[in-house]
Amino acid sequence: MRMPRAATFVRSGLLLLVIFPLLAVAHGERAQQANTRMRTINWYDVEFSPRAVQIGEEVRISGHFRTSGFWPPQIPSVEGQVFLNAGTAGPNFIRVSSTIDGVSMVQSTALELGRDYTFEMVLKARRPGRIHVHPVLSVKDAGGMVGPGRWIEVTGDPANFENEVTTMFGRVADLETFNLGTVATWHIIWFVIGGAWLAYWLRQRPLFIPRLRQVEAAEADSGDGDAVISGQDRRVAVAFLIGTLIVVAVGFQWAERMYPVTTPLRTARVTVPAKAAAEPLIEVQLQSARYRIPGRSFEMDLEVTNRTPKPLRLTEFSTANIRFINDRALTVQPEDSHDLVAPHGLRVDGDLLQPGESRRMEVYAEDALWETQRLVHMINDPDSIIAGLLFFDAEDGAREIVEIGGPMLPVFH
Repeated sequence: MRMPRAATFVRSGLLLLVIFPLLAVAHGERAQQANTRMRTINWYDVEFSPRAVQIGEEVRISGHFRTSGFWPPQIPSVEGQVFLNAGTAGPNFIRVSSTIDGVSMVQSTALELGRDYTFEMVLKARRPGRIHVHPVLSVKDAGGMVGPGRWIEVTGDPANFENEVTTMFGRVADLETFNLGTVATWHIIWFVIGGAWLAYWLRQRPLFIPRLRQVEAAEADSGDGDAVISGQDRRVAVAFLIGTLIVVAVGFQWAERMYPVTTPLRTARVTVPAKAAAEPLIEVQLQSARYRIPGRSFEMDLEVTNRTPKPLRLTEFSTANIRFINDRALTVQPEDSHDLVAPHGLRVDGDLLQPGESRRMEVYAEDALWETQRLVHMINDPDSIIAGLLFFDAEDGAREIVEIGGPMLPVFH
């Protein structure tokens, strides 16, 4: 029977994808739901330095993030358990150190909602290439909240990479190859044992699924499904059990003799000191929010009060790692094609607030990034709640950051 030509093409295409996999250069952050990206972690002022390093040299990632006060209730939050890490396409770096508010993040921690945190990570380049790197805050049971990414150029010979530590007894260990032979040996031992166990049952008749049906049938007829298991089956099972226990006992004694002093992996959580919430100097109330689908335009009506003694100008709106810039007050250009900056994306009806002034502002965030970053899917969310950060700047460099959030209505014309 000949296979249809269309099916032949499909199978050939799948085979080619297996043999020649496509190059992955991003980390799937666009695949996250819009409300997850907008209402969880708002990253800002993230810096990567330097952008070009040799094998073995360090890259520093630093910046700030705010845990959203509009966190979706259906998503486990940072109040549970979080871990700060870096996201790359493979083991291209090793993490030398990481901190949140100056506290070492070797282990996990818990954070508060609606608070600003300062983070820093130091990575050591391990493999050459042009590598896209993100800070990532992994939230237990929710996944990784990915921050803005940058390309890092790593050059040099991987053979020159060193990852050595000195133990408390003065022994120098290369973590790249430490006990690699022992790891391989134990893998081989357990593969042999598992393979032998599987080979025995593959020789029996009937095989797995028919045997299961036979046991079920025996249970239904006589209530004794164990009758299917022969005496030889029982003897082989006992031999495997005893042999496995002997291997475990011998391995334990060998490890105790070779490494009498060991330290278990740490599971305790570190604590980031709590901070009193700063008194807001800018009061912002979101009166209404709309997304015009034909024009890819997000519109907000804000009631804003300036409680500072300085004139302030609305310069930026940031959400889901996208920065919409008011080009009348701030000049920011994307560093590369993956830098999510809309340099002319923020339009404000009267962006300057005088000291003590309180009035209504109409704000428009307009750019194709709404589409390309899949944020328009927020119109399909059951609650359609949006959130983001507003940046107000003074002429002397002072800055006030306010989170806004609330329901959003789609406009189809």
